[in-house]
Amino acid sequence: MSKTSKNVLGDQRGKIGKVVGKVVDGVQMYSAYTDAVKNPRSPKQIAHRARFTAAVSLGKAMKGAINIGLRNEAARRRLNSAFNVFVKNNMDKITYDAETAVVTTDYQHVGIAEGDTPFVRFTGATFTEAMSVTVTYTGNSDTPGAMDDDSVYVVVYAPALNSSVIAIGTRSAGTLTVNLPTVYGGETVHVWGFVRTAVEDVVQVEAYGITLKPGECSVSSYVGSGVVEG
Repeated sequence: MSKTSKNVLGDQRGKIGKVVGKVVDGVQMYSAYTDAVKNPRSPKQIAHRARFTAAVSLGKAMKGAINIGLRNEAARRRLNSAFNVFVKNNMDKITYDAETAVVTTDYQHVGIAEGDTPFVRFTGATFTEAMSVTVTYTGNSDTPGAMDDDSVYVVVYAPALNSSVIAIGTRSAGTLTVNLPTVYGGETVHVWGFVRTAVEDVVQVEAYGITLKPGECSVSSYVGSGVVEG
């Protein structure tokens, strides 16, 4: 569509046949009209979309944990959100089989937290009690920068439900139980853990050459998987 002003020659604006007219800073400009780009259907584009969709879905299911574990990393990388960091970091952990159209996630290598806070060593997850997962860990409280009251987060994710539950403990406790809703009964779940520092001001840890900021987390660890007792 064109639009003519009251100028002597008339400014041309909008689509005129195969041309688009516009006026920029008083200068008449034209460009070729391009039809809307069709949805690419190449195998590579299909696979990318499937992997991206899976990463976004997983990120939404674990958004609560991600907003804690990747918040400082998002600020360091000047990304919009912790969610963006998660998707960028984990796209390569997801594969797509073109023949079966099946998407597979390598949960053991999915990361939900990053940072310089000293980690704890997770020693296992047990599923013997009904509607719960219990995780044990060694606090490593003697590591420079570690404090007994650092927060330990354990995240339980059920793929079939695309849902997660978080529990919070302390570094010194050595064990943490995640109580689950009844809908988790009989579901296969995956478990991760990470640590969040208790510092309220910036702290330099000279022994390791790192800086701890409020909200700083450790790198996350994949603890294991199992079936929740109903």
